[in-house]
Amino acid sequence: MALVVFFVLSLCITCCKVDGRNKFQPDEENDFTQHNSIMLPVDNNFDCVDIYKQPTLQHPLLKNHNIQLSPTFAKNTAQSSSSYGEIVNGCPEGKVPIYNKTKRHQNSTNSSFKLQTNEFWKHSKSFPGYNAVTLDTTQNMIFRGAFTGIAGFNLSLQDNQYSISSIWIESGPPTELNSIKLGVGVHPSLFGDSQLRLIGSWTADGYKKTGCYNLLCSGFVQVNKEYAFGSVISPANTIGSTSKYITFLKIKQDRSTGHWWLTIQLESIQIGYWPKELFTHLSKGASLIRFGGQTLSPPNKDSPPMGSGRLPKEKYRNSAFMEKLQIIDLEYNEVDVKSKDMKPYKDTNSDCYDLMYHGYEGPVFKQAFLYGGPGGRNCDI
Repeated sequence: MALVVFFVLSLCITCCKVDGRNKFQPDEENDFTQHNSIMLPVDNNFDCVDIYKQPTLQHPLLKNHNIQLSPTFAKNTAQSSSSYGEIVNGCPEGKVPIYNKTKRHQNSTNSSFKLQTNEFWKHSKSFPGYNAVTLDTTQNMIFRGAFTGIAGFNLSLQDNQYSISSIWIESGPPTELNSIKLGVGVHPSLFGDSQLRLIGSWTADGYKKTGCYNLLCSGFVQVNKEYAFGSVISPANTIGSTSKYITFLKIKQDRSTGHWWLTIQLESIQIGYWPKELFTHLSKGASLIRFGGQTLSPPNKDSPPMGSGRLPKEKYRNSAFMEKLQIIDLEYNEVDVKSKDMKPYKDTNSDCYDLMYHGYEGPVFKQAFLYGGPGGRNCDI
């Protein structure tokens, strides 16, 4: 009899075990509504240039480059995004928008830091004042890209700081690192304001001599006439709201050309691509995918907020998050990430920034994680 009682109690404990992880409960998930964020068409802060005379084609490796107007994998490419409503801005046919930095920086201050920001080596992990928290793949395999939805927030930053949430694709040893970062963020020294914008960056040699943000150097080929790096993302999310605005971003290598294409939103709006010719290792595919946030502030100064400025322990109502995480595998299949194949990384203490990942968070968010924090003093570890 005692044995029977013990068996029943054991079964009850097993079945009724409480999962204390910070996951959605079904009723909590149903409290949230999601909407596509809107990427505003380019305005008069952009110059319209002939697509075949854009500055990036001056790169020595792109002298004989033939522009690919759309990726071979595109089925319903939305060059004119009618789902966004009537387009009132944008460039004429045959021209593409290039953000004109000087229009927003004629009264800019702190020129020495601005100059150093353009020296791209500050983008590396080893620089004091740079911090990152990411969710990284662990598989020993070749990737053809990645996809995620980012809940972006406007943040109040100083001119000498930035805070960006990105997909990263990387390949090669540290001294020869090939890296592309694609995301949304706030970067006052690039744009002259603290609005949430589309931001990209790349390097082909571990940030030593190559690479830059957006189109500040030759590299990225712009093909869309309405949306570009620097486009404002609206509306940004607010703390405590159950209505979330998501920016969907994809970077995918073209099977035919090997170029790395940038796609925004679920409507598959193609912006442009990083040509295969720029890279040594990434030309063959990526060996690492990372999702997460990064910040920069001058050494010995307070670090800026990341994500929403709130820690992951405040859950989805307050914290920033990325959802619907996918990798694109060697055979170009777009598949959800698996929790067993992912690991968190951070180079900072948990009071400044943190990351919380439990895997599948329900049919709305799918594979998702929370990240970010307030920043502050002594964030480097």
